[in-house]
Amino acid sequence: MSFLRAFKYKRKDSLMHRLDPRSKFLLSIILMSFSVVFLNAYILLAILIFQIVLLGLSKTLREWVYSLRGLIFFFAIIFITQMLFSGSLFTGFVLSLRLIVLSSSMSWFFLSSTPEDIGRAMSAARIPMELTFSFIMAIRFIPVIYDEFQSIYDAQRSRGLELEKGGFRTKIRNLMPILIPLLVGTIRRTYEIADAMEVRAFGASPKRTSYKPLKFRRGDYFLCLASAILALIIVYLKLFLGLE
Repeated sequence: MSFLRAFKYKRKDSLMHRLDPRSKFLLSIILMSFSVVFLNAYILLAILIFQIVLLGLSKTLREWVYSLRGLIFFFAIIFITQMLFSGSLFTGFVLSLRLIVLSSSMSWFFLSSTPEDIGRAMSAARIPMELTFSFIMAIRFIPVIYDEFQSIYDAQRSRGLELEKGGFRTKIRNLMPILIPLLVGTIRRTYEIADAMEVRAFGASPKRTSYKPLKFRRGDYFLCLASAILALIIVYLKLFLGLE
């Protein structure tokens, strides 16, 4: 579950942290479109290099590299299925590269944007408060679930649970002492949050104010311009050059 660390906000002083979440989200959607529309290794490599530059500007490159460890299992599945059905290692490489680009398209956004700013951006887009709150709580739950999983994992290993030995079925069976406490703890936490929301009269007022309103700066307009240029590049490569 180390790949979840790619979606955990890191409080740092960087250029990307100071930008408006709306401009960063727009660029993330455009970068994700490249990984969905194209299966060209050169295009995917170019987008990955651009994403690495963004991660470097946000000073979160180390967290992103560490999160790639959690994708090793998916890489193995991709290569095995390609070898069994198509026999092409290059296709497995391209699909693995697409998976990295797809996951990285949003990871730099979440690593450099606080959940509060994301909630303000959704409110500014006139998204209902109930949906905004549910999305923000889901974001906050990701690192909490990861930390709790790691704690239960370490506790069970200290009690003698061997997770590395045995076949595939044995390893899946050994995960039950970890997944069941994790599920129970998550359900218990949702009830606690629901009680806290009810005590604070959540939803009693239809209009909500913000202590820190969002404001576009020069860097945000530059990011929106870059997103528009990348969108035009997608249209040109797909419609006029016919690249796949």
